[in-house]
Amino acid sequence: MPEYHDYAGVIHIHSTYSDGLKDLPEIIKAANEAGCAYMILTDHDTLKVLSSEGWYGNTLFLAGEEITVGEGQGHYLAMGLTSEVTPHNSPQETIDDVISQGGIGFIAHPFYDQTRRWIFGLTPVTWQDWNVNGFTGIEIWNYSKDWIENFGSLFSYLWGVICPDCFIDGPLTEALKKWDELLCYQKVTGIGSVDAHGYFYPYKRMFKTLRTHVLLNENLSFQSSFFENDKNMIYKSLEKGNCYFSYDYLASAGSFMYSADNGRRQVIMGDELSIGAGVSLKISSPQPGLLRIIKNNKLTASAAGTNTLVKTVTEPGAYRAEVFLNIPKCFKEIYRPWIYSNPIYISGDYTCHGDAPFGR
Repeated sequence: MPEYHDYAGVIHIHSTYSDGLKDLPEIIKAANEAGCAYMILTDHDTLKVLSSEGWYGNTLFLAGEEITVGEGQGHYLAMGLTSEVTPHNSPQETIDDVISQGGIGFIAHPFYDQTRRWIFGLTPVTWQDWNVNGFTGIEIWNYSKDWIENFGSLFSYLWGVICPDCFIDGPLTEALKKWDELLCYQKVTGIGSVDAHGYFYPYKRMFKTLRTHVLLNENLSFQSSFFENDKNMIYKSLEKGNCYFSYDYLASAGSFMYSADNGRRQVIMGDELSIGAGVSLKISSPQPGLLRIIKNNKLTASAAGTNTLVKTVTEPGAYRAEVFLNIPKCFKEIYRPWIYSNPIYISGDYTCHGDAPFGR
């Protein structure tokens, strides 16, 4: 298998151009100090910072847009754009507008936990139309939404400010379930995001939490003259799903790998491989933990207290990996969500919901 280079970055950030607290130079400085190889700003319905894209120290700054869809029908994170996308169009029109520019897009915070009461009267914006097509992926784990959904009282809010880590639970079950449902018949990239505004915590702290790691077969240049090539490599990784997202506040996930081998070819997360006589799936974790392989929202294999899990499968489908760390949360030792990979697509005689698998 060829060598891959792991670069961690942050996605879904807001500045003073929309509803963020800090301006672009301050945010880029925070990303540099937090050790982010890239950051993607997604202000609401504006692309004013597009001309500022480029390398700033060791951080590649990229400009996207969080597009308002319809009237309360959701938000769409668009990247790789050349101009602003008109807001308040229908979900499918919004997706098509992004595609027409050669961009990629992710459905933002598609669900919220309806059993929880949001403090301060905040109203979550969720995705309303799942009959759309052409979207690149879904924001599976949104750090800010995960944190704020636990506030049912003023006391819980105050405790959340003191100990934010106590309020991080992982992706919503609904998001993972929808992801697996869609993976039955199409390729869908999952990402993690910070959704940083700078109100409750400094950007620098937020940028050390939930990161999306892109796996590239070339090193980033860190040079302005090669900026466009670096940008294209990152977006291609996100588009294909050669990436994973992790809660790096718990521990660095930098050397994580999820791969597959059918005896003739080796691939990584986001890639497709024919089933042949069987495929060996392998999780390699930087730290021992609870390792799981999931297909169709069902557990295919698991192992606890180990760095490695190998499982041979003989059925086609989309298999993704998860890693949980056994570390304290509010003084209680539990397995905590840490890493979520994108799936490896095993092709063969396979149907789900009556559709052919793995189209975009």
